[in-house]
Amino acid sequence: MRRIRRVYVEDSNTPIYRRIAYALGAEFGRCGIEVALVNPEAFDTKTYLELLKGGRSAVYVANAGSNLIQQRVPGQDNYFFERFAGRVVFLHQDTLLGGLGVLEGVAKLTAWIRMAERSIHLCIEPSCITALQQLGIAHVHWVPHASETPLTNPQTSEFHCDASFVGHVMPSRHRARHHAPRLQQFIDACLTLRRLDFSQSLHERVKAHVDGALEGIGTPVDRTLLGISQQEWVRTQISLQTMTERGWLLESAALPSLDIFGGDPAYLHGVARREALQVAGVRTHDPVYEPRDIQRVFRGSRVNINYSSLQFDHAVVNRFHDITMAGGLCLTDARSGLAELTDRHEEVSFRNVDELRDKVAYFSKPANMKKRVLLIKLLQADVQNRSGYPLLVRKAMEALAALP
Repeated sequence: MRRIRRVYVEDSNTPIYRRIAYALGAEFGRCGIEVALVNPEAFDTKTYLELLKGGRSAVYVANAGSNLIQQRVPGQDNYFFERFAGRVVFLHQDTLLGGLGVLEGVAKLTAWIRMAERSIHLCIEPSCITALQQLGIAHVHWVPHASETPLTNPQTSEFHCDASFVGHVMPSRHRARHHAPRLQQFIDACLTLRRLDFSQSLHERVKAHVDGALEGIGTPVDRTLLGISQQEWVRTQISLQTMTERGWLLESAALPSLDIFGGDPAYLHGVARREALQVAGVRTHDPVYEPRDIQRVFRGSRVNINYSSLQFDHAVVNRFHDITMAGGLCLTDARSGLAELTDRHEEVSFRNVDELRDKVAYFSKPANMKKRVLLIKLLQADVQNRSGYPLLVRKAMEALAALP
């Protein structure tokens, strides 16, 4: 591979993608590579295409499906990333197709196939790797998530929360049921399975559901392409139930005290609504945005609860990393990837509501404070050693070096 002279990292108005972009840029810079931050709002189609045309010896990092580089060129059937003269790194830290419709998904998958020889895909979810490889895309690699949160020692006193949840959650009574009967029955069955055991994988069930629907349609190649896009779409429909499933979990746990920061996401859409969990002991607070404020919540809670989005079977989301690095204790729904991140995975994961309730009670006891602090420090060491932006950038550089 030609020497990398410059890396383009795209800015975003979405806080999490902006933080990831800045952290990636900083790490590439520490590797001695010139980094250019691309502000998509500063370009029109013509000037952006000129930028892409001039990047022959450069690498463009796309860390979100909403990035401008991942959009179609207006009035054409190809994508901006196909116009980039250099190499492209697709970092998939969310769903593979970002909730696209089935036909839109097929179009993007086809474009990735056209780009396969000068791009790499880094995925946090192994099923995404399998899907891309089935399409003949060879340069695909697994990576863990990462955190921009600086290492902070855990608190031992003056906690402002016993248990906290940061993020969007809705009462379970708002669970949506608006699909065709066969699909709705399938979604309900998946949710029932997960409620019984949070560690259960849904990928093979989704694949079997879609394969059955596509049996006999088109050529094997057509079925593979359409099937992967359909699987992604079905998984998105399941994932849309995440907020009410979080509500079900927190309602069922009936913890003595729980502080929710965020809750109803209606404010994001300009809707004056504030649905809250109607459970004794639950207090709902305004969402927190600034990293330092969020970190104070993580560190100042005896226990932090995470419930991963339903699109993930394996991946440990960056919420776990953020809480741990901030000096907090994160109890998370059991994900198979947690064992790859830390040897203490059994201590901080729960497979059902009873396990969550028991672990919250255990780590909330003052008598177990020393064990809690030691556990956090051991988790911090594991997160530092087995994940992070240095590892992510190293994996990207190694994968780029293997391109033709």
